Formats: sequence, structure tokens, C-alpha cells
Amino acid sequence: MNTQIGKLRGQMHLLKEMIVKNEREIKSNLSMANRAKNTNKKSIMVLKARKAGRLKDSNMKLDELYTKMEVLYRVLVKMYENSEIMLEDIQDQVQVKEQEYKAIKASHSAMNQAKNIISGNNDKREMFDLALDAIANDVSQKVGEMERFMDMTTNFMDSVDLQNGVFEEEGLELLNKWEKESESLLLGNDKNKILDQANNDADVLDLDSPIKIERDSAHGNQYDSLFD
Repeated sequence: MNTQIGKLRGQMHLLKEMIVKNEREIKSNLSMANRAKNTNKKSIMVLKARKAGRLKDSNMKLDELYTKMEVLYRVLVKMYENSEIMLEDIQDQVQVKEQEYKAIKASHSAMNQAKNIISGNNDKREMFDLALDAIANDVSQKVGEMERFMDMTTNFMDSVDLQNGVFEEEGLELLNKWEKESESLLLGNDKNKILDQANNDADVLDLDSPIKIERDSAHGNQYDSLFD
């Protein structure tokens, strides 16, 4: 996923440079059209004005493309962050349960409890197995979601030709469909937040900012409740 994020970041840098270059050319052509108008050079005025118009149309499409790329980038980064937290939660949960098992087994005073949990109490054993199955199912669904999104990202990027400033509508349609779909298991409430950020001109994305894995202190291990 890191490789895909890096590739997308590079493409976004190139696209932003293209948009900025077009903006400079638009201003330059409008300025030349204005000078041509003042000197009665009608043909030059029309030529430069039309060129500025074509560049404006091009930038509208490129801006739309950049916004979609920003959605992809923000989602991939958030998925990466959440997957790292999920991995940490699983490792912590396994470690805690291993420690609990060893402590119970090693302590003579807790032998009866150990027998209950490990072998003597089928209900508790079944609940423990169900909790492990629930974790495996949750992880499987979230990994599947990540893989599908990464495939969509790859297909979208393959449909983009930055050299000629064109992209296939099918790639945009796939992303638009994903945006309108139901909740994301891995992103949760962050999905709508990401879409709002990407479409908010005031919320500027810093492509050079390093990815930071930050856990919300208000939230504990996401799998703790399965073992209550």
C-alpha cells in the first residue's frame, strides 16, 4: 500500500504542476489578447482568447481529476493508518490472552479457573472460540475492502494519461460509485469526513506531510468487547 500511496503522490504533484502551468498560460494569453485588442489586431486577439478558453476548459477537467485523486490519496492513507492500528490491536489482544493463559496455568490458586476457561467449561470455551472467529471474520472483510479499493485505485491510475491531460470516464464512474456506496468497514465515519475534506478548497492537502499512525486516546482496543 505504501508503494501505491507514493505513486499516487507523485502523479498528484505532476498534475498540480500542470494545472499551475495552465493558469500561467491563461493569464499570459488573456494579457496578449487584451494588448491585441488595444492595437486593433483582431486575429491575434481571437487566437489568444480562444487558447485561453481551451486552457480554462482543460483546467476544469484537471481540477476534477485532482479532486478525485485527492479522495484516493486520503482514503489510502486512512486505510493504511487504520490497518496498522488494527494489526496492533490484534497483536495486543493475542499477547494479552497468552499472558492471561500463562498466568492462570502457572498459578496454583487459579487452577480451577484455568480448568473452567480452558477445558472444564464448554460454554466459556465456545464463547472464546466465537470471539476469535469474529476477529478473523472482521479482519477478512476489512482486508477484502482494502484490496478492492487498491484494485480500483490501480485501474483509475491506469486510465489516466497526464502527458495528454486525458482520463477515461469509466475510472471516474467507479470512484463516484464507491463514494455513494454504504459505509466503509475500515474507514467508518472517516469516509464522509474524507470526502468533505477532498471537496473543500479551504482544506489543502499537504502531499509532503509524512504519514503518522495516531491512535485516538478515547478509543481502546477494538476487539476488547469480544472477550467480555
